Amino acid sequence: MKKKLTLVILGSIFISYMILLIFTIVNMRTMGTKGAEEKAEIAAELIKTGLTSQMVNGTMQNRAYFLKKIEKLPNIESLWLTRSTDLEKQFGKGLNKERKKDSIETEVMNSGKIYKKFLENSTQAKLRVTMPYIASQVGNPNCMHCHDAKEGDVLGTVSMVIDISDIRSNGLSISLVIIVISTFMMLIVFYIINRSMNPLLSLFSSITSVMEEAKEGNYSKRVKTVSDREEYKNVTFGINSLLDKIQDALLEIEKTVDSFLTFRKTGKRDILIELKMLINEISAIHEFKKTIELDENNMQIYKRIGVILQERFKLKDFIIVEANKKSTSGPKIVFSTYEKTISEISPTCRALRTKQAVDSGTFTDICDQCFNKFKHYLCVPYVISNDLELIIKIGTNERKIIEKAKKRIGQFKDYINEARPEIVSKNLTEILKISSNTDPLTGLFNRKYLDEYIEKAIAQAERNDIHYGILMIDIDFFKVVNDTYGHDVGDIVIKELAEILKTSIRKSDIAFRFGGEEFLILLYNCNHAQIIEIAEKIRTNFEKKIITMENGKTFSKTLSVGSSIYPTDANSIWKAIKYSDIALYEAKETGRNKVVQFEQKLLKNNDIDILF
Repeated sequence: MKKKLTLVILGSIFISYMILLIFTIVNMRTMGTKGAEEKAEIAAELIKTGLTSQMVNGTMQNRAYFLKKIEKLPNIESLWLTRSTDLEKQFGKGLNKERKKDSIETEVMNSGKIYKKFLENSTQAKLRVTMPYIASQVGNPNCMHCHDAKEGDVLGTVSMVIDISDIRSNGLSISLVIIVISTFMMLIVFYIINRSMNPLLSLFSSITSVMEEAKEGNYSKRVKTVSDREEYKNVTFGINSLLDKIQDALLEIEKTVDSFLTFRKTGKRDILIELKMLINEISAIHEFKKTIELDENNMQIYKRIGVILQERFKLKDFIIVEANKKSTSGPKIVFSTYEKTISEISPTCRALRTKQAVDSGTFTDICDQCFNKFKHYLCVPYVISNDLELIIKIGTNERKIIEKAKKRIGQFKDYINEARPEIVSKNLTEILKISSNTDPLTGLFNRKYLDEYIEKAIAQAERNDIHYGILMIDIDFFKVVNDTYGHDVGDIVIKELAEILKTSIRKSDIAFRFGGEEFLILLYNCNHAQIIEIAEKIRTNFEKKIITMENGKTFSKTLSVGSSIYPTDANSIWKAIKYSDIALYEAKETGRNKVVQFEQKLLKNNDIDILF
């Protein structure tokens, strides 16, 4: 480890110095060549300016002396001019140093661009520069006064060769100095690292050992003191203090979460792993809570609970039952994974009655209802409010599924606890909704609520193969009551009939004020004989009812009833309601004060089939 760490550090330093060295050499060379280029450009400008001045002053015959002086400047190895073809035609070929030497001058004259090239070998370094002399009529003097040329023509070139060997030599010298300094610095760094490495590696080894233990879930091990130096003591103290805080915090979090959820040990004592699992569960419960807050009603919440039991807890065979003391229909199944295995729940369900979990492992026949359907079963009640409970009923042929579910009852409860406020809230909302859908005179549900209830009734009937008996009831000659005794007495008659309906039907049945003196009753899971029995009970009870007015006078009334059954008589519940209305009309037409059961022969035409 020591060798590896030393090599890594020295290698990093060496690479850094090498990068710096290369950058410095390249930068120096660039600056040197840039300076040589600028020097060449300045010399060329001096030549152009000097020649222009001599031409204006009429002393062009002395230009050879001028050029020789320029050529003697430091580092300028050679200097020459070149006239363009047009300039030679106008003024002649000029001096020896004003004639073309190579193709470079021709290229520059054609392009009008500066030519630069470095010429290097092992002993020398030179810069060749050839610059164009471009004609211009802008400024002073105007080139067109003396030359037969137009704007932008190249009149000639200025070429020179500059020796830059000294620049290269200076760069190499500086590079050598940098290399020496870098080597010296690396040796110093190596010495320092080698001297301070042992306590550092010992500290590193101790930290590694502690981290390995922590990775296995043991946070009790601490870093050892490896040196008396203050910085090592500070590191050791800092890490150990942090580990103390982590251990204390984890234990405190574990205790807190344990009280918040039903804490489940995983068999591993790595607190972090356990907390991670619990935090994930808390997060899932929080997402569940946020979701159900936006649900419209409790049925959606029950469905989400059912999906969680299926997907998160891998339950396959179960139902969720809602038991509401204020409901007239008794306990009802709100979620089921079975197909028509259980259609209804008895109000005397043991789990509902005792408020305790019922396990077939205690006694195989502990619950009569479940014993007849499942080999193994577990029923767990959850109290939502004083009036509302949920029961999760698990039924299977494998005992191990029940044992696995028993271990997770606490987890089920975590979700129920989060759902409890929303279930209560939505239940109250539903109660208010029902109040708005109740007829104020009779306390029965009104026609508006019938439209909503029908959808639920159909879904339940189709899911559980349930039949609904339908009674359409109308008071005979009710208009005579209003005309004779007034509407106040008519209201008394309607309320008396409503009370008879409430006491004559079962808790699972539901009555509606359909309109005026007409009432509709939906009889839950009835056959033809039961429908007629309930209808006759209502008819005879009302017939016997004595209506007493405020003045003490009394009278009695009768009613007519039409009945049908869904889905036996019709494949649409609205169609079945219409059939019961047709049967009611038949009762009215054939003498009143009777019950008529719908038959196909009562249909006089096919208009009803067109409507539905």
